[in-house]
Amino acid sequence: MGKGLALFGLILIILGILPLFMPMIGLGAFVSYFYMLGLFEIDLAGYLFSELMLILLGLGVVLLIVGAVK
Repeated sequence: MGKGLALFGLILIILGILPLFMPMIGLGAFVSYFYMLGLFEIDLAGYLFSELMLILLGLGVVLLIVGAVK
């Protein structure tokens, strides 16, 4: 159970970071789906993070920690 949670957390972290790299590999059209809601955006280290990206990263980190502890 712990390994599964940790793996799921890593997958969510990768999905949260993926929109930063998609324009570099020519898939910039798909990045707009991460900014659909447009409610909240934060600029961190020169990169613009949407609310969906922050939710995926936060939940992924929590699940990774819980999976590593179990």
